Amino acid sequence: MSRALFSAALQQTRGEQTMAMSTIASFMSKVPNAPKDPILGITENFLKDPSPQKMNLGVGAYRDDDGKPVVLPSVREAEKRVSGTHFMEYLPIQGLKEFNSESIKLAYGENADVIKNKQVAVVQSLSGTGSCRLMAEFQRRWMPGSKVYIPQPTWSNHHNIWHDAGVEEVIYREMKIIRTSNKKA
Repeated sequence: MSRALFSAALQQTRGEQTMAMSTIASFMSKVPNAPKDPILGITENFLKDPSPQKMNLGVGAYRDDDGKPVVLPSVREAEKRVSGTHFMEYLPIQGLKEFNSESIKLAYGENADVIKNKQVAVVQSLSGTGSCRLMAEFQRRWMPGSKVYIPQPTWSNHHNIWHDAGVEEVIYREMKIIRTSNKKA
């Protein structure tokens, strides 16, 4: 291919790319921004605060006094125990059977009646958002007319997940439990 022909083809490709990018930008300008997430807003406020004594109570990640991430010793121990011990292939569609089994024991207690009576279904999924999406689609398909109860506050994407699946949402305020002393007056 001659240099002039290559240059002409390259200019045409660049022109098509510019047009495509313009079309994408035009399309995206019509897509509204998602509402600000109130929980992530806590971290935004933390980052703006000049106080040296501030503490981030937003996203659940442990930090040391210098603001650097802390990995708990129990997590490091778990990494050592698991690293290299599992075959790194695709899992069955329900996930890793042993992980699922241990997860329901952790959630309900090892000797819970719901486990003994096989009243619990479990699948492994990727992340909390992925789990919510799976459940929303399950509800839409297999439990039509059911509702999801979502606490306020919650992550803003939770509302969209169930809305997009067509599942009715009921919002409730989380309760504060105040402990009182058992001492007699």
